[in-house]
Amino acid sequence: MQRYRPPRLRFESLVGSPTMARTSDRRQRQLARQKAQTAATARQRKARRRTQIAAGGVVAVVLLSTLGAFLGSMSSTSTSSTSSTTVPTSTTLKKSGITPPAVALGATLTGATPCPAEDGSSARTTTFETAPPTCIDNNYFYTATITTTIGVLTVQLNPKVSPQTVNTFVVLARYHYYDGQPITDVRSRASFTAGMEFIDGSTQPGFTIPGEIPEKGTVFTPGALSMAPASASNGIGGQLVFATFDQAADNNQQVTPLGIMLSGDATLTAMNQLASQSGEPTALVTITSISVVRSGAIPS
Repeated sequence: MQRYRPPRLRFESLVGSPTMARTSDRRQRQLARQKAQTAATARQRKARRRTQIAAGGVVAVVLLSTLGAFLGSMSSTSTSSTSSTTVPTSTTLKKSGITPPAVALGATLTGATPCPAEDGSSARTTTFETAPPTCIDNNYFYTATITTTIGVLTVQLNPKVSPQTVNTFVVLARYHYYDGQPITDVRSRASFTAGMEFIDGSTQPGFTIPGEIPEKGTVFTPGALSMAPASASNGIGGQLVFATFDQAADNNQQVTPLGIMLSGDATLTAMNQLASQSGEPTALVTITSISVVRSGAIPS
């Protein structure tokens, strides 16, 4: 008969067997993977929400931009419409206008032409036997205030650009040559012209001077004042041309620039509204007076 022996307990059973250790490690790794997966899923959800929010913002920006462009186009249309009432296009022009009357003659000067009084007190003279001497200081600007029946234009004259022409304009203005001269031609958004035609049929003061046309041409800014040739073959006589708006670049380059406008936008606009397709003004406008004073020194 064999003696009964109870099973021996191993030390591993007290501290955990290798099999149990491996099972515990797998469980921990599974838990870690589950946690990592849960965190990754949460991050993906957050990323999707951010993408949706950003997409919504882009849509909102596009919608706002589109709305802004639409409103801007409406504003531009409104502005353009307002401008067209101020500066009419050719489609709004009358076919023809009026023929301004001829101007009454003033006094006649024979012999040498003396310089007129600077204060404007010289008698109105419209016929001269000879061109005037130099009556201005070419080192100074001159300011011409041109008063018409629909408004005033103030122009700065620059003798450094066209000394002989500026001198002639100042002399004629101080002799009141332009007083009563009508606006005879108005080109929409381009220019308007002052006379000249007197009741005896003459169109010049009795003399001409050579033109002083810039070699590089003239840039016609609104209100720029020039003196036009007397005819295709003659020099400058006395006819004045004022540039107006955006079509002024097409004006005749064979003119001599006198100066630039300092003030008178409202007068330019009012004059432009008198344009017709034929160029004849739709209403009578005349120059009532021109006064000229010496102003600041021209920088050397």
